[in-house]
Amino acid sequence: LIGSLPNIMAPEWFDGLKRAAEGRRLMVLDTLRRFHIEEENASGPMAQVIGRMEAIAADTGCSIVFLHHASKGAAMMGAGDQQQASRGSSVLVDNIRWQSYLSSMTSAEAEEWGVDDDQRRFFVRFGVSKANYGAPFADRWFRRHDGGVLKPAVLERQRKSKGVPRGEA
Repeated sequence: LIGSLPNIMAPEWFDGLKRAAEGRRLMVLDTLRRFHIEEENASGPMAQVIGRMEAIAADTGCSIVFLHHASKGAAMMGAGDQQQASRGSSVLVDNIRWQSYLSSMTSAEAEEWGVDDDQRRFFVRFGVSKANYGAPFADRWFRRHDGGVLKPAVLERQRKSKGVPRGEA
């Protein structure tokens, strides 16, 4: 795909993606923006893009996961784990059945989990913010290793000291 401009709305790209999905259980589109030329903030065109992915999934039995970024506002406010954090039209949340996220460790989370502030950039939290057909899923922490590989992190919540009771100082 390097150097090409895939467009799921174009018949030749739709057919090609459908052929690629046949006989497979999962197709990952990284990133969604690379597979269409529609205006991301327009609900009509984005509903059509989602509809094309649904058609491929229905016809082939292959689940499709697309990667998409959070809006700058959500990222800056530390709300990247919220269902409505996605950039663009709300259709990108409303018309899908499952949504997950990766969120960088905040300073407060580093303190909570006993991670040095200079090391927190190596940790990300994975969670599911929408799951129409499944049970709730507990968030999980991962640590970034060489080459960007994420491996499960073993973290323990730090106990907050309760301080000295009044009259015992």
